[in-house]
Amino acid sequence: MPAFTTEEYRARTAGLRRKMAERGMDALIVIEEANLNYLTGYAGYSAYVPQVALVLLDDEDPWLIMRELDIHGAGVEAYLPESRILSYSEKFIGSKTLSAWRPIAEAIRERVKSDRIGLEFSGQMARTLGIKDYAVLSEALRIEKFIDADGLVSSLRAIKSPAELTYMEQAGKIADRAMMEAKELIAVGVRECDVAAAVQHALTSGTADIPGGHGPISMPNMAVGWPANMCHSKWGDGVYRINTQTNFEMGAFRHRYVAAVSRSIFLGEPPARSRHVHQACFDGWHAAFETLRPGVRSTDVEQAFRQAFKPYGVRKESRMGYSIGLDWVDGGPSFIEGDETIIEENMTFHMLIGIWEKTDGYIFSETVHVGRNGARSLSNLSRDMFVN
Repeated sequence: MPAFTTEEYRARTAGLRRKMAERGMDALIVIEEANLNYLTGYAGYSAYVPQVALVLLDDEDPWLIMRELDIHGAGVEAYLPESRILSYSEKFIGSKTLSAWRPIAEAIRERVKSDRIGLEFSGQMARTLGIKDYAVLSEALRIEKFIDADGLVSSLRAIKSPAELTYMEQAGKIADRAMMEAKELIAVGVRECDVAAAVQHALTSGTADIPGGHGPISMPNMAVGWPANMCHSKWGDGVYRINTQTNFEMGAFRHRYVAAVSRSIFLGEPPARSRHVHQACFDGWHAAFETLRPGVRSTDVEQAFRQAFKPYGVRKESRMGYSIGLDWVDGGPSFIEGDETIIEENMTFHMLIGIWEKTDGYIFSETVHVGRNGARSLSNLSRDMFVN
C-alpha cells in the first residue's frame, strides 16, 4: 500500500509541474530513487538499474518506467494504476551490448513530442546514467541538450506535509529507544557487535505501538575508541573496556522518512578535555537551535553556532546541519557559511555537531522541525553527557 493518499501524491506532482513551467519544461525525467518514491510511492531499492519517473506538464499523474522484474512491487507500493507502470525487457539487464536507456527513451518519446525535456543530472542515483548511456538517451530522444532539473524535486521535499511530519515524529521515538538500548548495554566485557545488534534490533522492531521501518542507511555509525574520532565508522571485533568512548549516529525510519540522533557515550569517567568539548558542542547547538525559525537564513543559524562555539577553541570544519527527511539527506539547505536559503515553516533538519579531529572526538545531534514560532526537537533524550 502507498504510504500517503493519492491526493498528497498528486499535490506533490502539481507543485513540481509549476516549477517545471517556470523553467520552460514540457516534460521531466526523474532518475533519483528517493524522488521516484516521493512522487509515486514506489519503495523498492532498485536504482542499480535504469528506472525513471516521467512527469508531463499537462498530465496529473506521472509514469513509472522500470525493468520488468520490478513492476509487481511497483504495482503494490505506488499509487499509480498498472497502466501507468511501464517496463522494459530483462534482456537489457547485465548486457554488454544493449542499453536499457533505449527502450526507456522510446517510451518517453511516445508520450512527449516536445524537445523541452528536463533531466536530473546529479544525485546518488545519477551513476545509473553514465556517459555512454546518456549518449544513448540523447540520440534516442533526438535531443542535443536537456534542461537541467537538479533541485526541483528537492525544493519540494524540503517542506514537509503533516503526514510526513507524523512519520518523522514516530521515527524519533524509535531512534530514542535505540540510543537508550545502546547506553544500557555498554559495559566492560560486552562485545561491540552485540551493542550494534541491539541497536539494529531496536531500530527495526520500533516501539510497542510503532513498527520500525527501513531506509538506504540502516546500520548505525558507531566509532569506538578514545577519543572516538572516526567519522562514519562501524563497530569492530573488540569488547568494551573501561575508559572507552562510543560515538553513535543512528536514524530510525518510518516509510523511508528518518529521524536521526547522535550521542557520545563514555564508559568510565570522561577526561576534562572531553567535558570541555561537550560543553562547546552543547552551547553551540543550543545557540543554533534557538536561532532557527521561519524567515532567518541558513547562514544565520550557522553563525549563531559559531559565535557560541568558537570561544572554546575546539576545531570543527564540517557543516553543523542539513535538511533531512525522505531517505535521510533530502537535498534542501545546509547550515554552512554562505547558504542564503530562507528557512521556511515545516522544514526539518539534522542539527549535527560532529568533532573528528586528531585529539578530539565527539558527536551530538537531534532532528528538529521548524514550526511557526521556532524549532522543536523530535528527540526526548537527555542532553547531558552520557556516562556509564
